[in-house]
Amino acid sequence: MNIKLSPSLARMDLLNIEKQIKILNKYVFSYHVDLYDGIYVKQFGLTPPIMKEIRKITDHYLDAHVYFTDPFAYLDTLIDAGADYISIHSEKMVNEAYRAADHLHQKGKKIGTVLAPETPVDAILPYVECIDKVTVMTIYPGYAGARLIPQTVSKITELVQLRAEKGLSFLIDFDGAGDKEHVGLMKKAGTDLYVIGKQGLFALDDDLDRAAQLCLDYIEKA
Repeated sequence: MNIKLSPSLARMDLLNIEKQIKILNKYVFSYHVDLYDGIYVKQFGLTPPIMKEIRKITDHYLDAHVYFTDPFAYLDTLIDAGADYISIHSEKMVNEAYRAADHLHQKGKKIGTVLAPETPVDAILPYVECIDKVTVMTIYPGYAGARLIPQTVSKITELVQLRAEKGLSFLIDFDGAGDKEHVGLMKKAGTDLYVIGKQGLFALDDDLDRAAQLCLDYIEKA
C-alpha cells in the first residue's frame, strides 16, 4: 500500500521545524500548509514568507490551504513562495474556478478545492473537470484539534464515485481529526492522502522518526 502522508505544518514545533521536516522528508508525499488571513476565519496561521523558507528544505509538494477572503489576489505570491497545490474553499470558487485553474496550470502548479462541513459534493460539479485535488473538511475551518464531524466522511466516498464516473484523476484528502482513532474511517471511505496533525503524528512519540513509522503502521493496519 502506498500511503501518502501530508503532515500539517501548523501543528509542528515551529522552533524546530527545519529539523522536523528533514526527518519527515523520508516519509511524506506532501506538506499541508494552512494560511489564514484572520478574516475569512478568525485564526492566524503560517504565512507565504514562512512557506518560502520551508521550500528551501524540502522537495516534496507544498499544499497551500488558503483561508483567504480573496485567495485569487495571492496566487502569484503563493507560487513565488513555493506552493505546488493551492487549495481554495469552494465558496470562493464561483466565477473564478476556470480562470484560476488556467493560471495555475500555465505556471506548472495544481489547483485544489475545499469542501466545508455543510458544503455538498454537488457544489463543485460545475468545475470539477479542472480540479487536481479535493479536500473534505471533517472539522470546522480554522479549528485545529476539534472533534470529527462524522457526517462529513461520506463525502470522501461520494468523491471517489464521482471521480470514477467522470473518468477524472483528482486526489482526495481530508482535513481535521487525522488521528489514530479516525484514520480507519478515512481509509475505508477511500481517501488518497492523509493530512496528519498534532494528535495523529506529533503526539505519537518524542522521536519523530519513530513517530512517522508508527503513523504509517497504524494507517496500514487500520
